[in-house]
Amino acid sequence: MTPQTYYVSISSGTIESQSSRTAQLAVQATKEELEILRRKLEHEEKITESTSLRAAIPYKSAERDPAQEAYSDDLLDLYAYIYRLGTPRTREHIEAMNILPKLTNQNSHYPGYN
Repeated sequence: MTPQTYYVSISSGTIESQSSRTAQLAVQATKEELEILRRKLEHEEKITESTSLRAAIPYKSAERDPAQEAYSDDLLDLYAYIYRLGTPRTREHIEAMNILPKLTNQNSHYPGYN
């Protein structure tokens, strides 16, 4: 199956067939990869909802909050998947964000970095 071009917006959780103001991360994905991406975006939305509830408690630190850690890990997983499917421009954008340790840490091939 040949990959098609889609445009992703992480903030709005959408995948579109054309670039827009919000969906600008271009990926090349097969139908199967697109379905995985949709599930990752849906999961991200659910995690975002659960962590936003914590924000209403001003005295609770997010520093060691398991929900916040899960959110961060899942968000990095989502960006890593988009990076894998991304066009060169999308990859450059994600690299410039400097958020994926495996892209910035030259020792990522050692145990403990997977």
